[in-house]
Amino acid sequence: MSQKSFLAAIAQPQLFNLLISDQSSALPLQPRIVQMLTSSESELLEHYLEHTSKDMTVDDGDQYALQVGIPNLAFQSKPLMRSILAFSAICKCQDIIKQFPVSYASRQEILSLLSTADRYHMESIREIQPTLSKVKHYDHILANAAMMGMYGSGSHCIRIWLTETAAPGDLALDRIAPKSCQWMSLFRAARVAFGGLVRRPDTEGSSPDKLVTPDIDTAPFSCNGQKSRSHDHLLYPIISATVSSALVRLGEKAKTVKAIIHSKMQEIGHSPDDDDFAARAAADLQACLAALELLRNIVKETFSSKDRPSNKLDHRHFEHQADSDEHFAKISPWMRRYTASITSMVPSKLPRRFIMAFIHKAPTRYLELVEEMMGFILSETGVESCLGTPESMGPEPDLTHQLAMEIFAHWLVLVLLLDDVWWIGGIGAWELKQIMTWKRDASWRNLLWRDGENWWPESMLEINRQLDKHREKP
Repeated sequence: MSQKSFLAAIAQPQLFNLLISDQSSALPLQPRIVQMLTSSESELLEHYLEHTSKDMTVDDGDQYALQVGIPNLAFQSKPLMRSILAFSAICKCQDIIKQFPVSYASRQEILSLLSTADRYHMESIREIQPTLSKVKHYDHILANAAMMGMYGSGSHCIRIWLTETAAPGDLALDRIAPKSCQWMSLFRAARVAFGGLVRRPDTEGSSPDKLVTPDIDTAPFSCNGQKSRSHDHLLYPIISATVSSALVRLGEKAKTVKAIIHSKMQEIGHSPDDDDFAARAAADLQACLAALELLRNIVKETFSSKDRPSNKLDHRHFEHQADSDEHFAKISPWMRRYTASITSMVPSKLPRRFIMAFIHKAPTRYLELVEEMMGFILSETGVESCLGTPESMGPEPDLTHQLAMEIFAHWLVLVLLLDDVWWIGGIGAWELKQIMTWKRDASWRNLLWRDGENWWPESMLEINRQLDKHREKP
């Protein structure tokens, strides 16, 4: 795509006004093209500019970042351009899937696009890593992390669809099977990248949700009709009516685990190994309890009847802080605002952001427990895992691993409400199915999941399955 055609693509009056009014932006008005795109790459970039970026836009900040700022940066950064092309290819896969029913030829096209997206993604990772210690401006790193996050969940959705619709004996299944923990790591990438870039001595070693960040000014929320409408989901009133009692039961299980762990700590000796066990168990339990509290807050936000307040902090105060901090000064204001929005550092009225905030805000150790547990589940069910079964887990998961998965399963029920978000929809049901397959396995002792228990996530999954069976297909 030529420079002229790129400028034509962004020359919408409202976007151009945003571009020329952002005097503090590090972006030039004329994009500097550093590589020639092939015809297929130009087609993918055009698809991103004309469709993908617009489909994801929910307010003016998103509009500028996705349709102007990030594409402009991509012409100065090969890794970012490759991430955009990867995400665009995933978007094209979803466009084909929506053309129900999908023919054999269309399925082959999806497989080809997925392979192309994976190749661009891996090339982006290889190319950006050597540059991280040399950059003077952080915009393209944060933009790349944002694209990789959406690519990660979107690619996972495509793999789920391909797996669920595969014919018996499909030889491609081994290559396309979803890898459960990978999408979470990529989805969290923008928050981790932001934390790594602006990390201060007093935040060293802390999880991304503990980072010290300045106040961020956000414009009043204005939606263009593309936002997720979780309230319209048929499952919404059912979850709303039952989630409170489910959280009570989950809280009781957490208290049981806490009591058992504290009892074990009283019984152990004082050897170095015992001390290590006690410290690890205490840290794991605390991570789970923090995740449970986060889940409770997200449930309140999801089913609150009150409007969420817009975050109208003093923009001048924020810019003063940014100007006085050498780390923040290397991030353009528009990128700071966009990163804060998509990583839940500031409040959002968008369900896909405050529900998915669980991945961004949960303690790092908690997510490690979930990933270790998913690795165990996938190894038990014969599905490839990106982690394998951690040796530290032993033959069976311990109580904190089980509690972590209990909390995760309850959160996945909320993710069911995001089925209309094309780069997230389907993940909630798929992950719950994997958990249920393992939960029904009676070959090992379930300390939290008792036989015959009327488990809320399982009930919600079954109701959703029945609703989906009778839901009109596109």
